[in-house]
Amino acid sequence: MPADSSKKLFVGPRFRRIRQQLGLSQTQIAEGLGISPSYINLIERNQRPVTAQILLRLAEAYDLDLRDLATADEDRFFAELNEIFSDPLFRQIDLPKQELRDLAELCPGVTHALQRLYAAYAEARQGETLAAAQMADRDEGSRFEANPIERVRDLIEANRNYFGELEQTAETLRDELNVPAEALYAALAARLREKHSIVTRIMPVDVMRETLRRFDRHRRQLLISELVDAPSRTFQLAFQAGLCECNGHIETIVGRAGKLDDAPRRLFRITLANYFAACVMMPYQAFHAAAEALSYDVQVLAQRFNAGFEQVCHRLTTLQRPNARGIPFFLLRVDNAGNVSKRFSSGTFPFSKFGGTCPLWNVHSTFDTPDRLLKQVIEL
Repeated sequence: MPADSSKKLFVGPRFRRIRQQLGLSQTQIAEGLGISPSYINLIERNQRPVTAQILLRLAEAYDLDLRDLATADEDRFFAELNEIFSDPLFRQIDLPKQELRDLAELCPGVTHALQRLYAAYAEARQGETLAAAQMADRDEGSRFEANPIERVRDLIEANRNYFGELEQTAETLRDELNVPAEALYAALAARLREKHSIVTRIMPVDVMRETLRRFDRHRRQLLISELVDAPSRTFQLAFQAGLCECNGHIETIVGRAGKLDDAPRRLFRITLANYFAACVMMPYQAFHAAAEALSYDVQVLAQRFNAGFEQVCHRLTTLQRPNARGIPFFLLRVDNAGNVSKRFSSGTFPFSKFGGTCPLWNVHSTFDTPDRLLKQVIEL
């Protein structure tokens, strides 16, 4: 919020969405803010500004975090539109950036529809390319399966990578276990054995081969390869505990996502169980407090919570609890060829949906400098 409290903002569509999310009529919110319903109507039509005082009054009256009033969604929609209309398909059309920004702010539904339409076009185009390649080399085993992944990514970003039900259930479980981080593996193994009749076994690599974990439903055994390191072993036990003890919350969240095909539904369930596992290993309140106190030192956080470096980085992208938010980090995991195998954010970072990562990012230099942290400031 700017220091100048008299600054005027024209944020009508955003104001209207907040009112609708609160379930209030224009008259009701006008009473709460101490202004006239007609002024509310003019605000929502972008014919009158919203002063900083009104925004502060809105936040106080309805217990809103001021960051919820930021332009995160509009910025993301604008980035998606900008990416879509950068396609050579539209080379002959002159589209000013301001028109795209106006569309993102005024018509988010239209923006989402355009994104889905272009995604279908891009999938069909890539499918044709893959089909041609298959005919050339007779490789019938390859097929394009990006849709379920993109669908789940959209769901995560729509929730800003924060799921309160899972956070609370995980904190309750951790309180019940009442053990330090280094004893969590043993406590989870005992919990699975005593409450769910699931025995955990560490298996030799010649038995597991390339499989890192497997759940034997008939024998009620969770098998983990000896190649899996200690933090990942704990994570696998927490993941299994999530499937056993948090399945109701997981199904509720999946149900809220609306109609999903089988593939994205299964993937979303797995993603939510993974989310729960991270919550158990790094409970929100304790982890957020430690992150703030340690200036988000990933290596120290990993030691304190007995977690892996990547696990901590992933957890940092989920710190979006109202009134206890962390820095809105984003995470990208790429290989040396630039292929993205994992990406998460708090819903504010405009990931490219149809291309790769920016070649100017120094993430591509990390393979030349192992065991060294690289820093870079980027402007979006």
